[in-house]
Amino acid sequence: MNAIAAEWMKARTLRSTWWALGVAVFVSLGLTLAGAGTVVARWAGVAQSPDQTAMGIVVAVYVGVILAQLPLGMLGTMTITGEHASGMLDVTRTATPSVTRILLAKAAVLTGASLAVSLLIAVPGYVYGRFLAADHHPSLLPAQVWPVIAGGTLMIVVTTLLGLSLGALLRNGAAATAALVAIVLVLPLVARMLPWGEVANRLLPAIPALQLIKQMPPVMPDAAAFAVLGAWGVVPLAIAAVVMRRS
Repeated sequence: MNAIAAEWMKARTLRSTWWALGVAVFVSLGLTLAGAGTVVARWAGVAQSPDQTAMGIVVAVYVGVILAQLPLGMLGTMTITGEHASGMLDVTRTATPSVTRILLAKAAVLTGASLAVSLLIAVPGYVYGRFLAADHHPSLLPAQVWPVIAGGTLMIVVTTLLGLSLGALLRNGAAATAALVAIVLVLPLVARMLPWGEVANRLLPAIPALQLIKQMPPVMPDAAAFAVLGAWGVVPLAIAAVVMRRS
């Protein structure tokens, strides 16, 4: 707990933390509200069940939520590359010799931040969507919306942790951010043009996430999609811990 408290104190005293969180919330929230309004407007004169309406609102909201992933991923990279550049990481390792403990403490702080951001975007977006769709009498949160909520939330947590892992491995903010953008955005597009791209895309984080928030037809069971996403959060972090211990 002391390591987590120390990492939280460091994070909250940096302007870059609040800038990244502010951009993530305000830009994504604005797009979420606009997206919810557009979706609800399409339902004018269309008969829908309360559960269908609720599902449509939640999907629109979580399309907006995952737009926060890149600012949060960049926050993940800055959390450790800034310490590499300033030499603060050496001080941290003197106080806390265990590299694994340092990374886990940073991961815990970043996970909490990304969960808070997802709520700050999703809750107002959902309330606004329900207000606009009041004539359709949406149900509260039917069972089918929970995979969407879990998938959208997991995606931004994973992207944030992936940023941390890449920052720990590459030790350079620009290189780590470029690698993050490549994995999350560029590689899925490149893979689509390759003969084996459909299979490769199932192992990248974007396709499982898009499936879970209902932005593409299912290409794998939801359990497999959650497993792939979770692995992108855990495996790079474990690799980073091993590399840092040997450095």
